[in-house]
Amino acid sequence: MKSIWKTALVSTMMLSLALPAVAASVVEPAECDNVIVAHRGGAKESNTPDNSLAALKYTQSLGCYASECDIYITADNKLIVGHVDNDGKFNGYYPFEATLEQIRSNGKLANGETIPTLDEFLDQTIKDGSCTKLWIDIKNVTKPRQLSQYPIAACKEACRIIKERNAEKWVEFICTSNPEVMAGCSSVCKAAGIPIAWMSKKPASDYTSAGYDWSNMNSIYMRDPLHNGKRTIDEFNKAGVKLSVYVIDEKETKDYYLENIDKLKAITTNHPAELLKRLRAKGQ
Repeated sequence: MKSIWKTALVSTMMLSLALPAVAASVVEPAECDNVIVAHRGGAKESNTPDNSLAALKYTQSLGCYASECDIYITADNKLIVGHVDNDGKFNGYYPFEATLEQIRSNGKLANGETIPTLDEFLDQTIKDGSCTKLWIDIKNVTKPRQLSQYPIAACKEACRIIKERNAEKWVEFICTSNPEVMAGCSSVCKAAGIPIAWMSKKPASDYTSAGYDWSNMNSIYMRDPLHNGKRTIDEFNKAGVKLSVYVIDEKETKDYYLENIDKLKAITTNHPAELLKRLRAKGQ
């Protein structure tokens, strides 16, 4: 009998060693002193490839509020972090028609990195002491034709991966202006408890009527020093709709949005280090 118990104990110990360790909790993002989002990880400023792990690490080294990245779903249900070319392709493939391995085997990023996945981006993002979140851009698929099912599928898979890691507080989504895609992604994100912004030029009333509380607005649709668009910061503030604006790179728009930073959820720029330096010099 004693030998039977000993055998059972050894078997149990061996089984526990074979199983992967599951973290009881994931450390939450640290307090952040800014609302600056680095467009594609600040790749232009750091001279690293767009949406690369090197660009993400650069953003983290600055202590930005978030690093923006784009995702697409592959034929084998993997999520690529990157940006398609003008033909809508990665390395010669439409992402939804090829596997991750096929796409990766056709070439690497300019710095020698393998094309990253969302899993790898999340692993890099979730670190002790970091304050930098991921802003995940759900891109529309318009080539070879309008295919709304793929960005919605990408959003669903991203939420599954995020929840699996208990990483909901590390991520926020921004979604294409396509109403069908946004409606599908919004319901998925609400169920997962992850914020999502609609990147549409629509008035604030369209956001409230659809139940959306966050707009990520292209600055060309805003009425600011360089543009004469219909949308204003006050319009969204009065409607109770959070507003972030992109891409803020010209001196006049930088000055304007930094002056109104307390009215905005965030601003996205290709020059995060410069804007952070100015904000911190002002104590904001």
